[in-house]
Amino acid sequence: MVQDAFTLNGQTVAITRPHDQAEQTGSLIKRYGAKPYFIPSIQIKPICDSSAVKNFVNELETNQITYILFMSINGVRHLLGCAEKLGLSSQLKDNLNRTIVMAVGPKTAQELTNSDITVGLVPEKYSSTGIIQCLKQRDVSNSLIYIPRTSGAAPDLANKLSNLGATVHELYVYESLLPTDKDLNKKFLKDLKQGLIDAIIFGSSLSAKNLFTMLEPLISKNKLRNILNKKLTIVAIGPVTAKTLLEMDLKVDVTPKTYLFEDALKALAQFWADK
Repeated sequence: MVQDAFTLNGQTVAITRPHDQAEQTGSLIKRYGAKPYFIPSIQIKPICDSSAVKNFVNELETNQITYILFMSINGVRHLLGCAEKLGLSSQLKDNLNRTIVMAVGPKTAQELTNSDITVGLVPEKYSSTGIIQCLKQRDVSNSLIYIPRTSGAAPDLANKLSNLGATVHELYVYESLLPTDKDLNKKFLKDLKQGLIDAIIFGSSLSAKNLFTMLEPLISKNKLRNILNKKLTIVAIGPVTAKTLLEMDLKVDVTPKTYLFEDALKALAQFWADK
């Protein structure tokens, strides 16, 4: 097993996470002795639909909701941020603590805990698939489930929960937009062509699709695909992201067994060590 202190020493790892997650992620990459390269391919913008959030809090108050599913740290932060603007923060937290709150993974669970919200469930697999597997064991038929999330989320999770007999409401608390920093895009492409980047980590399907859209004015999709496949080690966090990359004709060199960024770095280190 490769030791953390020099696992990725001297390598440059590009990440596509939004700006608000960049500092923590960069520190983690540095801890493994690598150089972080930031090319955010998702921009987060809060949504505060006052009527939707007030209705959500009222349904919590009257014990109509059985499960609340948080799919990301952003879902937690922006729901709480909107509630605070509406003067409903204390009421929301009290009511959340009277229902079953599920976090997709430990980072999201920690964000909830830090906000004094009790987490009742975390699936064994930190993904939509893990959530479905977990809730299948609990019989969610006739349950009302809310998912605070991005407006651009794929409908797969909601559809699968509906197929289990649940009523599902998606509460949109933020948008996932396309970044517009043209200078950063040009620099990334230049550095990519010059071989200054060793690996890239995609944490979602959207991050991969957006990267191609961002660079489309500068390079054709075929040329970009060829450069990425030739010059980089490509890491996909989770099977859904891996599937999207393969459908885009990108290779997938590394997929961690657990869908956490730190585990992706460990898997990348092991991949390079085994070469």
